[in-house]
Amino acid sequence: MRLAHAADIHLGHRQYGLSQREVDARLSFQKFLSQARKHDADAILIPGDLFDSRDIRPETLQQTENILEDVQMSVIVSPGNHDENMSRRRSLTWLQYLNNRGLVTLLSGDLTTDRASFAPTDTDDPRKGGGGYVDLKRDGELVRCFGLQYRGAYIERDLPAVTDGIQAVNDTEVEPDVTILLAHFGVDDAVPDLGANISRSALTDLEDLVDYIALGHIHKQYESGTVAHNPGSLEAFNIKEGRWSDEHGYYIYDTQTETADHHLSKRRPYVTLNFDVSGFRTFEDLRAEFEDEVANARTDVEDTCRRSIYRDGTGGRRRPLINLRLEGTLLLDHATFDVETLTDIIEEELDALYTQPTNHTERKAVQELLGDLERNEAFNPDGTVNTDALQDRVFTTLAGESRYSGETDAVADTLDRTEKLVNKNNQSTVEVAEFLRERRRELFPDGQGAEDDEEVAE
Repeated sequence: MRLAHAADIHLGHRQYGLSQREVDARLSFQKFLSQARKHDADAILIPGDLFDSRDIRPETLQQTENILEDVQMSVIVSPGNHDENMSRRRSLTWLQYLNNRGLVTLLSGDLTTDRASFAPTDTDDPRKGGGGYVDLKRDGELVRCFGLQYRGAYIERDLPAVTDGIQAVNDTEVEPDVTILLAHFGVDDAVPDLGANISRSALTDLEDLVDYIALGHIHKQYESGTVAHNPGSLEAFNIKEGRWSDEHGYYIYDTQTETADHHLSKRRPYVTLNFDVSGFRTFEDLRAEFEDEVANARTDVEDTCRRSIYRDGTGGRRRPLINLRLEGTLLLDHATFDVETLTDIIEEELDALYTQPTNHTERKAVQELLGDLERNEAFNPDGTVNTDALQDRVFTTLAGESRYSGETDAVADTLDRTEKLVNKNNQSTVEVAEFLRERRRELFPDGQGAEDDEEVAE
């Protein structure tokens, strides 16, 4: 038996507010279904986030129904975090609606007791609910698919109960030839920096019982151990995902050969352009250099757009999404640094669908103030200034240049604590004044700065 496994479809998602990006998600899904047919798949596995939102637009639902009505194989889904809310469950979700219409088989477990419960699916009457597992049969082979809904931070705690629940079903019913679990979580050994939910060791007992874990949730392709597979989303939905050029797609799992082959999905191209703003004292000079660099980048952009996975259904060019990454030391002030003009140049010269700028520049004044601080201390991971580090350097500079330079570090610490009293603890001026008096007495017992007490009191 062959099973086609995709996840994180996010139908209805309008990235950057663009209706074309919603169309892209739908086209990628349709292309995946078409490829599944070419691979002679017997069923489709979608472990979470078929939809981008629990409140999808009516036209999104209608288009999804039209797509699924044409699928000539079982479509088995489990809920992801975008499909339903863990804390406020609705009496009817859109996945349940599609299940009730017979367009998908929705699987999820009952985790209200110490051992998870997986009810059988009544395939003759889908309106009774998808249940917790469904049996697929072909040429004498029995494949049993279990579904687990998104559990967030609770998933690692729940996995032993899930393992016990699967074992209980297989002990009670006919032993399947192959056992599969659909689930929506990440494994930290493979993607430690992408919000994974469980440790690698938490999968050990489950791996002894299950032949294939069809994962979703993380939009980057990875495998963990021998049975856990995550295909990555079909489309890239942000700049970071766009850089994972060969890590989006789907799996074809062959139960006879016990092999899982990853295939790249058709999607819109993402390209990152880097531009260093250092050294330019007028925007006109910066713009002229920028236009030259964009022109020089055209060949590389077109080479990317020519890759087969990025072409449209007729083999034509798809307009790329561009990430303009601005870096270096900015000498211009914000009033003259016209980023919108730069994005317009890209969209015109490279025929881009959309350009998303990310600003990793450093202001000259800030850079001088931060001095010899290490970059990872002075700046946050997203490129913005670490205001705590900046504030500390400001206070240290002020203290060192004042008449209190003999106690520079202590005075800087006092300024920092004073700022927190005012802005974070909402202390009154009387309480702040008393704190400053006490600190003066501690640091300058000889009376230095006593005149400041009078100014504070006033």
